[in-house]
Amino acid sequence: MKKTILFILFLSISLPMILLMTDVEIATFDMKFYEDKYKEHNIPEETGISMDNLMDVTSEMLDYLKGKRENLIIFTEVNGEREQVFEEREILHMVDVKELFNKGYIIRNTMMVIFIISIVGLIIFNRKAIGKALIITSIWPAVLMGILGLLMYIDFNKYFTHFHEIFFTNDLWLLDPKTDILIQMLPLDFFSSIAYRILLFFVVELALVLTIGIFLDRRNTIIKK
Repeated sequence: MKKTILFILFLSISLPMILLMTDVEIATFDMKFYEDKYKEHNIPEETGISMDNLMDVTSEMLDYLKGKRENLIIFTEVNGEREQVFEEREILHMVDVKELFNKGYIIRNTMMVIFIISIVGLIIFNRKAIGKALIITSIWPAVLMGILGLLMYIDFNKYFTHFHEIFFTNDLWLLDPKTDILIQMLPLDFFSSIAYRILLFFVVELALVLTIGIFLDRRNTIIKK
């Protein structure tokens, strides 16, 4: 019984973490999403960079976060003149962002190991508990995401600021929209849109986990009868 509870606990923590971090990765590296947002907010005019060049800069920026390039020293045409896109403060902030992503990958890989151990443990010691474990796994993060979604709806800027204060140890994320191209490219609305997108992905996945859990739990009930 104690082993079952322990495996359920591990499962209920690891699976949501895996799903959420994967959703963040998918949303962050979706180039089509960037293109749509650039068009929606007329970012080429805001930055003085053509759409084609903006997409090239974005691709290189995302490659940096993926570890495919060493730095963010990127040059392109800005208002008709070739110049470096990101200044020192922006580059240093992106160093912090990349480090955050790296930590996220480590956590997700760790959670993957814990998830596999949990599933194998339940199969060995109490296969019938898997359904209930999945139901539990889907409910608590759904409630948490509901609260988070409500808070973001009430005042996204406030909680976006809290996020930065929690996860960053400096104020490099405080950029000037008048001069810093990074914040011109990615205004607050971009981050609110991507946050709701991640939230939607996550809730849909939790609904699927809940459905599978209910199916397995009912099947076990029918088998008992």
